[in-house]
Amino acid sequence: MLINVQSAAHLLDRHVKDIVTESDQCSIEEFIPLLRERLNVLNPYVRQFLVGWITVLDSVSDIDMLGFLPDFLNGLFNMLSDSSHEIRQQADAALSEFLQEIKNSPNVDYGRMAEILVRRAGSIDEFTWLTSITWCISTSL
Repeated sequence: MLINVQSAAHLLDRHVKDIVTESDQCSIEEFIPLLRERLNVLNPYVRQFLVGWITVLDSVSDIDMLGFLPDFLNGLFNMLSDSSHEIRQQADAALSEFLQEIKNSPNVDYGRMAEILVRRAGSIDEFTWLTSITWCISTSL
């Protein structure tokens, strides 16, 4: 029974993502605050769901997720110290993709990002502070 529920939830998630990414009616400006509010949830299933949404939205060429990066950067960095290896990997992959995009983009809000990265550089979690330092060096902050 549980497997059927999980399968149905994943199928529904894929369909909703397809609808949102292909629709002109959905407002990313209204969606990002909802996403940001939930990023501090500790439930691993919710975290997977959120990273999945960030990744999918970032893959849509019409959506400039770099413009919204300061809104969810802190949440992704929080996930780097998650007890679940899979969550850490997904958050790291998303952060790595954003770092590559930043290197290729002339329009990035470094002010808000720098604040988050400096705070994260003081983390007690080694992977989090190492990733933060890497970001600071790579973006010349």
